[in-house]
Order: sequence, then structure tokens, then C-alpha cells
Amino acid sequence: MSLVIATNKDQDNTFRQEQSIFSAYSFRNALSSVYKIPANSQVCLQSAKVNLDGRNTITGNNSIYYDWFGTELDQADSTAINKSTSYPILQQIGESGKVLELTADELAERIKARHREYHPNRKAGGFDCDVKRNSGLDFLGYDFKYTEQLTSSDNKPATFQDWGNYWEQSSDHFVYLANGKITRNTGERQGEPCVGIGSTIPISLINGSMKVDIDNANASSVPWGCGLSRYVPAPEEHEDGLFAPPYFDAYNGEEMGLGDADHYYEDFGVHRNEAGELVVRHAVPFQGDYAMAEVEYWKNASSGFSGSARYNLSTGDTQTYKYIRFQLKGEQIEVFIGPNKADGEDIITTYLAGQPKESYFKPISQTSWCLHPVLYVGRNGTSQTNHIHMNHYTGLTISGYNPAKVYTSGWYETMSLLSADYNSDRALANCKEVDMRAINDPDDSSTYAQKGLNASGTIDYKPAMINLPNKTYYLSEGAGTDELFGFAGRSLVNTGNISGGTITFSSDTAPSQTSIQSIFVRLNGFGQQVLNARTGNKSTILSHLPTGDSRAITGTSGRFFYEPNRDVWLDLNNPYEIQTSEFGIDFVYSNEQYAKILQGQSIVVLYFREKPTSEGYIGGIKTD
Repeated sequence: MSLVIATNKDQDNTFRQEQSIFSAYSFRNALSSVYKIPANSQVCLQSAKVNLDGRNTITGNNSIYYDWFGTELDQADSTAINKSTSYPILQQIGESGKVLELTADELAERIKARHREYHPNRKAGGFDCDVKRNSGLDFLGYDFKYTEQLTSSDNKPATFQDWGNYWEQSSDHFVYLANGKITRNTGERQGEPCVGIGSTIPISLINGSMKVDIDNANASSVPWGCGLSRYVPAPEEHEDGLFAPPYFDAYNGEEMGLGDADHYYEDFGVHRNEAGELVVRHAVPFQGDYAMAEVEYWKNASSGFSGSARYNLSTGDTQTYKYIRFQLKGEQIEVFIGPNKADGEDIITTYLAGQPKESYFKPISQTSWCLHPVLYVGRNGTSQTNHIHMNHYTGLTISGYNPAKVYTSGWYETMSLLSADYNSDRALANCKEVDMRAINDPDDSSTYAQKGLNASGTIDYKPAMINLPNKTYYLSEGAGTDELFGFAGRSLVNTGNISGGTITFSSDTAPSQTSIQSIFVRLNGFGQQVLNARTGNKSTILSHLPTGDSRAITGTSGRFFYEPNRDVWLDLNNPYEIQTSEFGIDFVYSNEQYAKILQGQSIVVLYFREKPTSEGYIGGIKTD
């Protein structure tokens, strides 16, 4: 039996290693003479010493958390989420099959880079993650900062390129001017309606507004419409090729006399129908499907048109209306109609507690957080070239915003694209589940108090971080960042410091930065045969160093010494003598990735022996 001591350096200082043949996690010791190992020998690990450098190891077990932007749910009510407009938002720091090794500052930067935000006011406001330290620069944890953009200004889509057709995938039926005017064109297909969506700038949900002049189209007695809608990035997913969610049924909605407009999608819309009547509609659960249903505004006590039927714009005897105005506050939408004079505008409908559910718009749910303007001008004969004019729109300028690309716009848009990319409807199924909730169904007797703005001017929500799976805030499977983020044992973190439009969640305690990931010793260049079932391949791993062992020094860094309780001998499968001039040692994770979390001096002590010829004997000599 012989002993071999291998190390990467002479001194045990703990400065992080540069990559070289003498790294703490991978090194080679060259010998001054040939070392001979007899035929039919075995090897085992006698002991090992390493230094953990204080970095975090990020794996599949601590890589996922969720954000919640919605009302606070009752933890005693297992169905509470079905009475909200929100859904947990998956955040993933790591990458599948990889181990990340990050300092506190690197982790903070990683969290920022990987963060996904879908609410337009949060996208415009921003997210930040800062390392928290005291004046002595001691590490105290992290500050997670979520900011809502509170103000916005008139910011209309500026060019024709900012608009997309919303009627057919390959048609141009309108001209759009920078001042916000959309006109049905005079081309060969001008007899068809023009429907456009301004896809580049979502409207603010904090006091956002849109004002659309309808004077020209209304005076010509042609159907028109203006509204707000999510963008549908993959119309080919709909069986009829419509710009609508695949689960939208265009043919099962209510008949509202809208003609062509009956067969295009919008979340919220105001129209003049073919009979000249003022029609308000939204996309909601309807008779078991997701379809268009009418908002019966005349049943709402707040409406200037309260009564028993729709208002007729062509026979109204009070005044000539010139514009429609939408006003948004959190989840609430109210809509007005008014003249271009000092007579004052009339409210068409708004959310009002106690009023019939079918008399106001559904709440703005997570599926429709990013709302875009939709403008429609119908036809009356083949020679009409009428227009409507969006003269005010409080859109939010968001860097990199693109509703046709994953993670760069709204939640629905990203889930739709992911479902198309992976040929799976799982992500879209989550969206459908939100859209089909009873709180959106005007025929369901349950009521929901739509959230507006609070005293701070932010949306009246109770935001949260979900760091462990939560039975109420579901689906939150795979969450496991509680210890990594400094919220040990806390599934839900929803109490933070509020300043202006920013809420900050701060770590309860400084999270430990000692590695939680097991490390393995690998001996290269010899004949031992090991199967790494994790990778499915053969390996030269020699032994396991459980870095969570009680003998490890705890804290942000420290030495770790490991000596097996029993020797595990591996055959070298060498029928002939091995002559070697070097020993190569690696420290790896279970996926065979280098454990670069090591620094300073690493030491490995190996035993070599001839394989016993029979039990209790080595080379014919009795050993017990």
C-alpha cells in the first residue's frame, strides 16, 4: 500500500485562483521521476482539504422564485387566487443543467439581468436588486426594489410602422398619420373595413387615458370603433386565423349589430353599430366560451344614458357627440363621450360597487396588462374614405418593448409565444384560466371589488415575492430561494418599505454563502470505472465530498476537511504495471462541471494498493 499527496500550491492563502494548471478546482502535479503502480491495483481517497471562497452556488434547487402583483390572498382560502386578476410570475436565476458560482454582487447583477416584468408601469419604472451592507461593509443581504412609473404624457404611436393590421394578416386597409388619424384607404380593397392596433406603446394603467375623435365617421353614419386590447402575436394559432387568443370564440358572442366588427378581437371597445347605436363590449367568459359580450351601460346608475336600452347616436336629441375618452386607474376602466365644446362630457360607464356586473367593464387582468389602442372605421358603400382621430394617448415608453418577442412585453404575449415555440398549450392554459375566472363573467353572481389607485398613487395591490411553494399563491412549483435571498423559511414576502412608487423587500438576515452543492473528487488518467448516472456517461470520479457536512466551517468562506469513515476501493483495471509522471485532480459537481467555488490550497491524499486476491489477503499476505 502506498500514499500519494497531491496539492495545487504550497501555501494555504485563500485568494481566489486564476484559471491555470494550479487552480484550486483543477490541477496537475508533475513528478521528478516515474511513479509505478503494480498491476491489478486499486485506489481510494484517504482525505481531502479545500477552501470555499464565499460564493453562492445556484442550482435547480435554489434557482426559482415568483413575483406576485395583485391583491393579497387569504391564506385560509385555498381558492382565493380564483377571485383575483393575477397569476404568479415565474423568475429563474439559473440555467437548466448548470451550476452557477456567484459572489453577492454577481448574484445581484444576475437577478437584475434575468428578471421578467410584464406590467407596463413596472416595466417603465424598473426593477433593481442591491447588495445590502452596513457602514463596515459587512454583507447583510439584498434589497429587491420594484418601481411603478406614476406619470405619463401624451405619447401616441408616431408612424404607420407603429401600427399593425388587426383584420387580416396580409392586408393594408388604412393610412395612419403621425397626428393620430387613421383613414380607410382608397385602394382596391378599400371596400373592406380597416382595423389597426398601435402595437409599440402600451397605455399607462396609472391615470392613463385615450381620447378618440369620432366626428368624421359619425357624421357620415358609418360604423366605427375604438378600444384597448392586448396584442396577439401569433394569429395563426387561432383556428380562424383571427388576431385573437386561440381560445376566443368569435362566433359565440352576443349579436350587437356590429357587422364586420363582430369578428375581430379587443379586450375593451366602444362602437357605433350599423343601426347607429352606441355599443360597448368586452371579451369575457360567455356561455362557457371566451367571447364578446355587451356591456349594458344603461343599467349603470353612474351612466349618463341610464335607462332601458342602448343610446342611438343618429337620433339622439341632446347634442352631437364628437369624441370617446377612456380613463384607466389600476384595474378600472371608465369611458366617456363628449362634444368639442363646453357642454361637458357624459359618462358611458364605470365600475361602481353595487351596480349590475353586466353594466361595467371587466377588471384589467394580468392577461391584458399591456393594452394597446385599437381603431376601426367601417364602410357605407364603396366610396367612403372616413377617418377617426386619436388626439390624446398616455402611452409608456419602454426600452426594448416588442410584443412579438418573448419577455419584452405583456404576460399574455410572452405565454402565447412560448406556447408556439414549444408546441405546447401549457403557458396559454394559464392565461385562459385567468381570462375565464368568474370575476370576469358578467353572468356569474359573484362580485369583485375592482382595484384602483391608493394614496401613494400606485395601483392598490399587495405585491409579494414567493420564495417557496405556496398552496394559496399557486402555481409556484419549484420555488426555493428563501435561504439564498435571506428569507429563510418564508414562502411569502409581502411586507416592504414603500417610498413614492417603489416598494423594497429587504433580506431578513444575511444569507449564508457557504456552498450547499456537493463536490466530487475526480482522478484523471487512470483506469477506474465509474458511472455518473446524472450525466448518463462514464466518469473518473473517485469520491464524494459532502460540503454540507457538519465538519465544514460555516460562514461566508472557510476550510473544509473530509476523511471517509471507510475506504472505498476502486479497481484501476490495469493488467499491467502503470508508469505515470503526473497526477491530475479535479473538483467537480454532479454534472461534471468544475467547482470553481474553491480557492487557495486544495489537498488530496490517495491510497494505492494491489487488489486482494481473496478475502483478507493482499498479494498473498493475510491483512487481518
